[in-house]
Amino acid sequence: MAKAEQRFDGETRELVLFSSGNLLCGLDIRQVQEINKNLEITRVRHAPPYVRGVLNLRGQLLTVIDLRRKLGLEMIDIDVDMRIIVAKGGEGIVGLLVDRVADIIEARVDEMEPPPSNIDAVPGSFFSAIYKMEMGLAAVLDLEQVLEK
Repeated sequence: MAKAEQRFDGETRELVLFSSGNLLCGLDIRQVQEINKNLEITRVRHAPPYVRGVLNLRGQLLTVIDLRRKLGLEMIDIDVDMRIIVAKGGEGIVGLLVDRVADIIEARVDEMEPPPSNIDAVPGSFFSAIYKMEMGLAAVLDLEQVLEK
C-alpha cells in the first residue's frame, strides 16, 4: 500500500515511541532533534536527582534527564539499549535518557484521549494524551511539563 493510501481523513501526528520502565511513551517528532546512542554522560555535582549528567553533543553541553527518575520510577544502570532523545523544549535542547526507542508511528489525533490522573503510578500531568493502538496504549509525553516540574 502506498504511503498516500495510508493517510486518514483526520489530523495526524508522528510520534517517536520509546519505553521508560514499563511505560510505552510517545513524543511528537516535531520536538525531536535526534536520537543519540552516545551514552558517555558526565555526572554533575549538586544537580537535581533526575539530572543524569551532561553529554558533549558536537561541542555543545547537553543536560541529560533520566526520564525514569523524573517520572518517579526506579533508576537503573545504563545499558547498550538505552538512547538519548535530543528534544527541543523550554530554553533550548535537552537530552531524555530512555530505556529504548521502539518505533516512529503516525497517530490519528482523533484517537487520542486525555490522560488519566496517573498511569502506572506516574502522575498523568506528565502526559498530554493517551493514544490507543492495536498493541496497547502509548502515553504521549508533555515535554513542557516534564521540564517544568
